[in-house]
Amino acid sequence: MANQPFKILLIEDNRADATLLAEALTKEHPAPFTLTHAERLASGLDHLSRGGIDLVLLDLQLPDSHGIETLIRARARAPKVPIVVLTASDDDVLAVQALQKGAQDYLVKGYIQVYRNLLGRSIRYAVERKRAEEELRGAHAQNEELLASITSILIRVNTDGVVTYWNAVAERTFGLRAADMLGRPLSASGIQWDMARVMKSLSESDVRGDRIDVDDVPFARASGEEGFLGIAVIPMKGDGQARAGFLLFGADITDRKHAEAERLRLQEQLGQAQKMETFGRFAGGIAHDFQNFLQVILGFAWLIRSRYRENHELISDLQEIVHAAESASGMVRQLLAFSRRQALQLQLIDLNETVRGMGRLLQQFVGEAIHIEISLASTPLMVKVDPTSFEQILMNLSGNARDSMAKGGTLTLRTERVEVGEAFLTTRSWAKSGDYVRLSVKDAGTGMDPNVAARIFEPFFTTKPTGRGTGLGLAVVYGLVKQHGGFIDIETAPGQGTAFHLYFPYSTATAGVASGPSATAPKKAQAEHILLVEHDDRIRGFAEEILRESGYQTSSFSEEAKALELFGQRAAEIDVVIWDASLPLSSVEVIARIRQIRSDAKVLLVSGFLDERLRTLEASVEGVRVLQKPYVPAQFLDALVSLLDQAVSLSSPPASSASSASSSAERTDKRGKVLVVDDDSSIRLFCEWVLRESYDVTIVSSGRSALEALARTPYDLLLTDVMMPEMDGFALIAEALKVRPTLKMAIMTGSLTSETVKRMLPGSLSCEVLQKPFSAAALKASVTQSF
Repeated sequence: MANQPFKILLIEDNRADATLLAEALTKEHPAPFTLTHAERLASGLDHLSRGGIDLVLLDLQLPDSHGIETLIRARARAPKVPIVVLTASDDDVLAVQALQKGAQDYLVKGYIQVYRNLLGRSIRYAVERKRAEEELRGAHAQNEELLASITSILIRVNTDGVVTYWNAVAERTFGLRAADMLGRPLSASGIQWDMARVMKSLSESDVRGDRIDVDDVPFARASGEEGFLGIAVIPMKGDGQARAGFLLFGADITDRKHAEAERLRLQEQLGQAQKMETFGRFAGGIAHDFQNFLQVILGFAWLIRSRYRENHELISDLQEIVHAAESASGMVRQLLAFSRRQALQLQLIDLNETVRGMGRLLQQFVGEAIHIEISLASTPLMVKVDPTSFEQILMNLSGNARDSMAKGGTLTLRTERVEVGEAFLTTRSWAKSGDYVRLSVKDAGTGMDPNVAARIFEPFFTTKPTGRGTGLGLAVVYGLVKQHGGFIDIETAPGQGTAFHLYFPYSTATAGVASGPSATAPKKAQAEHILLVEHDDRIRGFAEEILRESGYQTSSFSEEAKALELFGQRAAEIDVVIWDASLPLSSVEVIARIRQIRSDAKVLLVSGFLDERLRTLEASVEGVRVLQKPYVPAQFLDALVSLLDQAVSLSSPPASSASSASSSAERTDKRGKVLVVDDDSSIRLFCEWVLRESYDVTIVSSGRSALEALARTPYDLLLTDVMMPEMDGFALIAEALKVRPTLKMAIMTGSLTSETVKRMLPGSLSCEVLQKPFSAAALKASVTQSF
């Protein structure tokens, strides 16, 4: 402003007065200025409309306007320009009116000539006012710019709770315009947030005279989407420390809240995964050591039973020991399944068919009070699973559902193919994206609260009364599903039942991956030399005794180094190396060292648990077999004989197909062929042990395996259990007769119910019946009678 002349507009119709005022201005205002003269109000208003005027000297009595109305019209045209009234009338009333209507000063023309400083004073006031207004406007502009740059919600309310400021962020956030909010009480503003909590914070800030922070205030955005705000209430204090009102700063913390919730969820999932992994290692360690004890118990019980077959009282007692040990072995297998150290024998199956086939068995298992409803996908759902493990999964879940529906209800099994994508993974980070087959097992039981649901897969955790559960059922399900490359999702709430959603990777393969080893009767030894390496003295003694009684020459060691030293000296004489896989030297390294000495050496690896590495080793390296502890003599000898037979095929040229078929026919025509079917391994092995001296015996664990065997071999007798998973004995017999109409039949059953008798009436089915438990003599007699 100092570099520009001061612009004055004089609106005066008397030219003499105008000349005197111009002279007075020149004397009283030495700074540069310009003077524009207008004789009418209309022309003066035109000048004001064009702008640039710093001061107006206004006569109230003009040809086109009179009195205070002249000031009002000038003031309306230029509300911010200082106006000094010039009049010939020394009227106090008029002076007061002029000042009330916005005049900066009121000067009487006669006094100006006498008191020239009056005019100079008014001009100085105008200059200072203009400077102050410009500074104020600059400060206001800076303040507005600063407020506009704030990215938070900013609301100002006065001490009466009325909104006096509402920034653009508040407009965007709540969808409410500042023009509609200013002057309204905050409590009646219509903001979609926790109003009671916000108003309470204002009262607290007023009482304390300090800042109040309000966290996690729920609110609704302009879009209707819900979120959370963090609000700071700050009291505004004047110079006298009295409060002009409050500032409310608000920040949208929804994303931070979600991120924090996600972090806590991931942390909880990580902790759960680490806990389950720890449990798995613990369970696997227990299982490994316990297998050795069971091996000793089972092994020597079988040895004693084979030596004292005629002592029925002793055999009966031993049978109880064997059953108890095998039950314990089953629990160990569950521990191994949970720890994912149990080897899987994967087969390609249609999950729909498997679930449908198990429907009848599951209905019998859960009882009549529970209705099983099966809803299957319309297309085949192919997965690679271990059938035995899958049956165990479904049985465990069904048993859990049965226990939760004490008064009955509906158990629903549903299958479908699903694609797991990003949306699913946002709340289930432990899952993996991909193409899955989902099996849902839903009950209408009591349901679980979140604290219980978080622990249900922990081994030995159970909500059942003492003596009614081991706490391993769901732990086994967890381990087996994980081992199949899948995962489990749970939906449950108290009183709402529980749904287990099991996800198995969908398979596009067209054939099974692997099948179980065939069960054939071991042959008599031919003075082969066996090198036995076992760290446990009791198991080593048991194995030595089996080998000696079977006619094998044995060298046994507990230390790796000594065993390898002997093999290096006598490799040509040793037919098979039996190696304890739990020894420090890895199985791969053992085989490598042995094969360096003798390239065609045969190795039988014995392990408390068969993991995938051992299975892969067995499948990929010729001349290597794997046997799991605990084993019975028949299993031990069967594995050994199988390996010895493989040795012949490796070292000798194969016989011609004609001579091989001829010798096979000569050997088998003299003995009846018996196919034994039972899902209980101890029953299968017992039948094989008793019958193998008189018959060619094959044992299988399921109806499907039996039908496959019947399609390959002309068996004379089918001995089958009645109650089996997937396909019961009667269904198996019906299918078997379609394959071999002349096949003889015998059945085993632990419960001779009216239904069983009805299905065996003349005209339905006539065959020998073995009531479990049966003796060796009864088994022999029944089979002999069937032939």
